[in-house]
Amino acid sequence: MPTASDELQVQCEQFIAFKRAAGVRYVKEAAILRRFLVFASDYLTDAFELPKDAVLAWNCRNGDEKPNNRRIRVNSVRSFAIYLNSKGIPAYISEKIRFGKSSFVPHIFSNAELARLFSAADKHPSSNTSPNRCQVMPMLLRTMYSSGMRVSEATKLRVCDVDLSAGLITVLDTKFNKDRLIPVHSVLLEQLQRYAGLTLPVSDKHAPFFPAPEGRFYNPSTVYGAFRNFLWDAGISHGGKGRGPRLHDLRHTFAVHCLRKWVMAGDDLLVALPYLSAYMGHNDLRYSQIYLRLTAEMYPDIVAKTERMFDVIPDWEGSYETD
Repeated sequence: MPTASDELQVQCEQFIAFKRAAGVRYVKEAAILRRFLVFASDYLTDAFELPKDAVLAWNCRNGDEKPNNRRIRVNSVRSFAIYLNSKGIPAYISEKIRFGKSSFVPHIFSNAELARLFSAADKHPSSNTSPNRCQVMPMLLRTMYSSGMRVSEATKLRVCDVDLSAGLITVLDTKFNKDRLIPVHSVLLEQLQRYAGLTLPVSDKHAPFFPAPEGRFYNPSTVYGAFRNFLWDAGISHGGKGRGPRLHDLRHTFAVHCLRKWVMAGDDLLVALPYLSAYMGHNDLRYSQIYLRLTAEMYPDIVAKTERMFDVIPDWEGSYETD
């Protein structure tokens, strides 16, 4: 006769399959849930349920565990408990752990700063060990700004992920385990086509689209080092570690510039915001909503046009996405 532990394991695998069928990769969370069921086995009785004491014991912080790791660990089990209850299986649902407060404010590049940054990157010399770097780095930075991609996503792009005919970029294995398609702006597409003709191998479709020396994928830390040099050459002050500007601020700048453009065009941001969220691969619409306030702070001349929309945006004490 199946035990409560056996039944919960069956439900767990069905829940994981359900999440993946919805388009979520659900790799890290799946591993967490499987570990939880092993942990919870000592708390289970003959009753087919997920008891409160098992969940509360799991929720306790482990030693020097980082807050974000605990948040993911606790909230993964919470999502599973909600699923169990929807199936008529008693399960204790704990309080959701939300993002902590942060004083960090991203650096939003002005158009003039971007022009100086890209100009500095264009002047970056090549070397015997890295002959293509003078083409790769400028194009990588332009792609990050023009598409809103994270540096970890851009450096993982392969030749086959960038469709230069259809103008689409396929982003795989993202931060929130959700693959997505990014339509490429016509100006960026022309630049990518020229870049590909000069830099990339013709035959290897699985080669890096932004190749490091010896055909390897660039490490994001290497890109950040070059980015710091470009900032210096462009005359853009850097506040030191943790203060930025950071590479990720190109992504923040993309979002704010999109919203600024839509506001000035008279577009309804409440309609447009979900598209921005999907385009950037956000797991939570609030990541995108917070850019509304940042846009108004950066461009006071459009505050009046955005005030109407702020009344319907929920308050959030979370932080800006930082990686």
